[in-house]
Amino acid sequence: MRTSRTWRLGRLAAALAIFGSAVIANAQANAQAPATDPDFPRGKISGVVFGDYYYNVDGSTAHGYNSDGVDSLPAYIGPTDSKGYPKLIGRDLNGAQIRRVYFQHDADLSVKYSTRVRLEADSKSLTSDGKLSIAVRNAYLQVKEILPRTLFQFGVLTTPIWENAEEFYGYRSVEKTITDFRGLGTSSDIGFMFKGFADGGHRIGFNAMLGNGLGNKPETNRYKKIYFGLPIKPNDDFRIEPYVDYEWGPGGADKATYKLFAGYEGRKMALGGEAVDRLQHVPGGTNKEPLGFSAFARYKAQEKVTLFARYDRWQPNTRVANRIDNDLYIGGVDWEPYKDIHVMPNVEAAQYRAQGNAVAPTTNEMQARITFYYKFAKP
Repeated sequence: MRTSRTWRLGRLAAALAIFGSAVIANAQANAQAPATDPDFPRGKISGVVFGDYYYNVDGSTAHGYNSDGVDSLPAYIGPTDSKGYPKLIGRDLNGAQIRRVYFQHDADLSVKYSTRVRLEADSKSLTSDGKLSIAVRNAYLQVKEILPRTLFQFGVLTTPIWENAEEFYGYRSVEKTITDFRGLGTSSDIGFMFKGFADGGHRIGFNAMLGNGLGNKPETNRYKKIYFGLPIKPNDDFRIEPYVDYEWGPGGADKATYKLFAGYEGRKMALGGEAVDRLQHVPGGTNKEPLGFSAFARYKAQEKVTLFARYDRWQPNTRVANRIDNDLYIGGVDWEPYKDIHVMPNVEAAQYRAQGNAVAPTTNEMQARITFYYKFAKP
């Protein structure tokens, strides 16, 4: 009996010794093996497409056609001139239009370095034979953590003037935000940018940029433009962003833009608004100061259905008494039959109000349309 017990104890001790040796050997192997880097470089392709089928319910009837049969009246409601006079859309014009195509490639070269190239085609930038052309919307190098919680970018960059407001608004596919629609800035510029957060909780952000001021066009002068945005998120529901930019010009023809965006987003409803003021110095003339505000809302009525609405008031130059102010109305339904595919019946209308001795157009503008929007991505 004692011999059998001794034998079993010997077997157990031998097994424990073998197991211990294996654990030690494995630990030593792991300690000696070099750490492998993450899977770099790695890339992602993504894109956005949106367009409409539209019908102009109200507008000008002064149609004129060139030898190619092109109507002289515009198809879409657009911005007014500095006095508030519009070029009215053509009543009864209708058709299908692709308004934007984005094709984007993002590449992570390492944990610290990455790049982005975004190409854009839209219905306004055309080739010499009238076809949709392609422009470089973004092309930049990004470096993380030059300073704590920061990003540095160089190249063709997205400017901060309406980036956060547009993201919150959520319906760029239907219409531009007020600052974009009224031509008070560009979505891209060539230059340098620092952006990031002042706090570890990512509640107070900043976005500072120095650019040429010419959009994605090559530099042609010695004057530059500075941008600064201060996005603040006091809690998960509310956000606010004061913004300012300043652009130098020859002979004192400088421009300063001041904007404030605020938004609240609940479980089903979101409310937002923007106010923008532009001061433009005119050497030897009268300074100009356009002013506008925009209010927008969306409500998730069902899982796949969202209602949206927007109202803008635009004053093209508050420094003069005789002008034409403009009200813009947008409303529609957003149906998402499948993730990242949206079908949006909507209506956009513009109404003109004469101030002082100005004379408003005898007709207003209204466009009914079905907007189609989709995104795609491939890791």
